[in-house]
Formats: sequence, C-alpha cells, structure tokens
Amino acid sequence: MLVSKNLVKVVSIAVASMSLMGVGASVSQAASFTAPKLGVAETMPTDPAIKKGDKIFVTVKDTKNQKVNVLDAQGHKTSQKVSMGSTYIAKDVKKAAGKKIVKINKSQWLNTKDVVKD
Repeated sequence: MLVSKNLVKVVSIAVASMSLMGVGASVSQAASFTAPKLGVAETMPTDPAIKKGDKIFVTVKDTKNQKVNVLDAQGHKTSQKVSMGSTYIAKDVKKAAGKKIVKINKSQWLNTKDVVKD
C-alpha cells in the first residue's frame, strides 16, 4: 500500500512538471514569434463631396417607394417627386435648414443623402 502511494505521488509530480514545461515552452515560443509586416492601407473617401458640375444619380433606400422628395431653395419639402435612377448635373450645392442640398434645375433641389456622385 505504501509503495502504491509513493508510485502515485511520483507519477503525479512527473505529469505536473511535464505540463509546466510544455506551457513554458509554448509561452516562450509565442514570445519569440514576430508578426509579418502588413502594407499601409490605401484610404478612399467613402462619401466624395458633390460639387457644381458633377453628374449625380438619384438613389432610394426604400424599395417600395421609388421616388425622392424634391426640396425648395430653403430645404423644405415640396409636392414634387423625382424617381430613382434619374441622372442630373449638379447646378449648385449649399447648406439649408441643416441639410446639404444639390440644385438639379431652376427651382428643384435634392438632399445629398438621396443622390450619389456618378
């Protein structure tokens, strides 16, 4: 009985020391690992600014309603609407009523959130 207790103690000490050596080896290996150098990411503007003379394209987020409200020069909604997919040349760009708006003809303006640069 005494021999079996000593044997169990010796085996458990051996297993514990081997597991600690394995952990120490993996930690030292991880410490010596160097990550590969990555290239510098190229940055591209996600929302390029629309300027006078740019070609713009009307987009719609709501798929059921395929029309966009037309604004007046003060940035207020009018009863007119423009359908999705229409292309225009930006006549002017300004900020009115806290919104950035684009002029598409003599009296019609669109919110820049509803158009993309073509």
